[in-house]
Amino acid sequence: MRRHYIIGSIILLAVVAGCILIFLFTGATLRSGSDTIPGRQEQTTGVIQVHTPSFSPTLVTMNTSPKTASMTTSTPAVTLMPSSSSPYIISATALEQRVHELINQQRTDMGLGALTFDPALADIARKHSEDMAAQHYFAHVNPAGQDPTSRATADGYTCRKTYGSYYTYGIAENLFQNNLYSSATFYSNRETVYNWNSPEAIAQTTVAGWMNSSGHKKNILTRTFDREGIGVAIASEKVYITENFC
Repeated sequence: MRRHYIIGSIILLAVVAGCILIFLFTGATLRSGSDTIPGRQEQTTGVIQVHTPSFSPTLVTMNTSPKTASMTTSTPAVTLMPSSSSPYIISATALEQRVHELINQQRTDMGLGALTFDPALADIARKHSEDMAAQHYFAHVNPAGQDPTSRATADGYTCRKTYGSYYTYGIAENLFQNNLYSSATFYSNRETVYNWNSPEAIAQTTVAGWMNSSGHKKNILTRTFDREGIGVAIASEKVYITENFC
């Protein structure tokens, strides 16, 4: 029995010595406790800010000689904003009237007579705004090649004014392309946030844009004009505004 005990002790010592040699030669270290579990990495979502101009700089002017008659007008439906988060409802007819009021403020401030709102002329202007919105263009001459006077003539509207030894014939026109919002913030994990323009802001920036352009301002402040028509159409994020003078 003593002999077996001695052999067992020798074997145990040999095993322990072998383990020590392995650690010494491999550089391994003994550690107590459990290993840490790598933490889960959180994905962060970026934010992209996209700005559209506060005032649409797309301005075109045309000065032609002036036109008069009458015809029935169409009343556009109230147009909802393209997002349920918008606090505003835009009425095309209300916006037309507000732009008209602001135009007359500019004229009366300069000592000029106020323009009469001509429903027939507004109908011609509105049809042009609706056509630009539907066909995605922005110009005084439509794809059919009609300028403001030609479009009015096609609708049976003429504007001829006699001034002693001369007369004028034709329609003068201002155009403006405005925006329903001034900026949009796009998130990857939630709904886009829009900085919506109020109807009053759209009207004010439109008239301010015209007054800051010499050609448009000249039309607005022409003494011999006595009536105008404003036509509004809304498509996607754009607001098309046509102003016709006689």
